Amino acid sequence: MSNRIIALMTDFGYKDPYVGVMKGVIKSINPDVEIVDLTHGINRHDIIEAAVVLMVSARYFPPGTIFVVVVDPGVGSNRRAIVVETSNYILVGPDNGCLSLLALKDGVKRVVDISNSRYRLGDVSHTFHGRDIFAPVAAWISRGIPLEAIGTEIPVDSLKTIRIEPPRISDDLIEGYTLYIDIYGNVMTNINEDEACSILKLGDKVEIIHQGGKSQCVFTTSFSIVNPGEVACYINSWGYLEIAVNNGSAADVFGIIQGSRLFFKKLS
Repeated sequence: MSNRIIALMTDFGYKDPYVGVMKGVIKSINPDVEIVDLTHGINRHDIIEAAVVLMVSARYFPPGTIFVVVVDPGVGSNRRAIVVETSNYILVGPDNGCLSLLALKDGVKRVVDISNSRYRLGDVSHTFHGRDIFAPVAAWISRGIPLEAIGTEIPVDSLKTIRIEPPRISDDLIEGYTLYIDIYGNVMTNINEDEACSILKLGDKVEIIHQGGKSQCVFTTSFSIVNPGEVACYINSWGYLEIAVNNGSAADVFGIIQGSRLFFKKLS
């Protein structure tokens, strides 16, 4: 299995050598493994954002992909380092919820505690488990070391989880909240396509109620359909209702942050 993919996701950015060092550790153990950078731009310490990005991205990777997630504000504490085997993937990272949305969506088969794995590096720091635990464990798994040798199996229901709260839907109103804001300021909500389309159809006028006030837009197929500076709502590429301003930032215009409550009222 040396040709497996290891996909890395962190909040490290690129100023520091952290990402490169993790890749060096992986390649030292398995020179043949393919490493894909999913993103290293997760907002610092943002476990929820990491969980959402992992959940929506994984389906575009082949079965057997090993995802290493290092968004770990609790590094050095008593939080566990874990491997989660799901129906299609192997997830490696801290037990802080960042793996849980994908794990629950794909189906958890087993969870292994690797905090004291024999496949860690020899000297484990208190502050860089991405290098010393997660990267080497993922590399050894990619070489075919079975999970029962990697660590100690623990109860599946002991996995720390976060969940996406479902929207509230009435006759002409959907109440949701902000799941994710991308680099363009497009605001992705927790309202999926089926939920949105239970009330809205293409061309409907929609009133959006947010913490900055009220705005009107058209439910359409893309932000590019409206004029520059105008608001659109549509189903995004991940399958969720999203708000955008053409050539602008909806998050900045409306003062929306992750977790902000949003109401969509059908007007016509």
